[in-house]
Amino acid sequence: MPTINHNPHLQDIHRTLSVHSAGMSREIAQLSSGLRVERSSDDPASLALADGIRSEVRAITEGSRNIQQTFSLLQVADGSLNEISAMVNRMRTLAMQAGSSIFNDVDRQNINSEFEQLREEIDRIAGSTTYNGRELLTGGNNTLGAGSTANDLASTTGLSDIRINEATPGTYSFVDEPGDGLLTLGNGVQTQTVNIAEMLQEDGSVGDTEFFPVIFDRLGVRVSLTGDNVPGAPGIYTDGALDAQQLVVEEQSGLTFQVGPSGTSNDVSRVGIKDMRASGRILNLTDISIVTIGDAHAALDRLSTAITSITSERNRLGAFQNRLELSIGTSEAVVERMESTESEIREVDIARAVTNLTRSQILSQVATRVATEADTDIERILSLLG
Repeated sequence: MPTINHNPHLQDIHRTLSVHSAGMSREIAQLSSGLRVERSSDDPASLALADGIRSEVRAITEGSRNIQQTFSLLQVADGSLNEISAMVNRMRTLAMQAGSSIFNDVDRQNINSEFEQLREEIDRIAGSTTYNGRELLTGGNNTLGAGSTANDLASTTGLSDIRINEATPGTYSFVDEPGDGLLTLGNGVQTQTVNIAEMLQEDGSVGDTEFFPVIFDRLGVRVSLTGDNVPGAPGIYTDGALDAQQLVVEEQSGLTFQVGPSGTSNDVSRVGIKDMRASGRILNLTDISIVTIGDAHAALDRLSTAITSITSERNRLGAFQNRLELSIGTSEAVVERMESTESEIREVDIARAVTNLTRSQILSQVATRVATEADTDIERILSLLG
């Protein structure tokens, strides 16, 4: 029945046209961005799944980058071990020369001079082989453990810049009697006293903006005593402040490398690099010499053992590096599959989107044409009124 106040046919066409226009807008947005799921309202479940996969991909990719940097660290260590190996081999050559009677005692003294220089150079190389400030060939960097009151109470002890890389793990206690100008540190096995009187003012404190290093070389410990207004220093040292305070030195188990997205053993790799100094317990070359034939013969056995230890360490680090290389290959394969999965979830199917867009455009054009026919009822009513 024709009506004047309402035109239901035209309203129905308008509603349908709005649906087709919304469909066109959606398809155009997906085709222009290449994404089927761009906002949470597009598909909440798919967006959550795709974001989870993307997060895992980024974590695995970062793990692979960590592995690449680990290769650099291991290659630095291996390069120094190669030089140390060459020096130990040269020392063995010198020991073989000194062990022969064709050389006299004067010759052996001269040969021993090079022998000792090589031993010192091995220690220097091992101590200076670092990566980003971390020593690699001295048995690992020590850390301060719980109970290090000298450090925990630095605001009252005035202690700063604590270096313990060469210290033997254990508990070190200070003896600091007020007024005597002496500072003593011991670990129950060895004790060393340093005169600090010249560093202090008349009242026993360190001067304003001043700081002084105190080196306990026999213990492998170095600390700094600071005065007021020293940047980065938490307190001021006064004579006697360190009495009965302690430093607890703990040995780190090795180098830790995060190669995956979790803290489990599957995603965390660890490797320890032994102490490769000539004075260390692995090479153990401190007390050997070649000034006599007997000394040279005794040194040969020690040097052969040292060469074996160096070779074993290099092989172990090489095997660890090969293991990480396999891990990179696995990670790359996993990332490839996960990125493909994310693409299937998040990205638009171009063929389907174009088909839907064409369909919406055709239906929209048809609805526009039909809208003109909806005016027939109005014209019919107007003709009756005329």
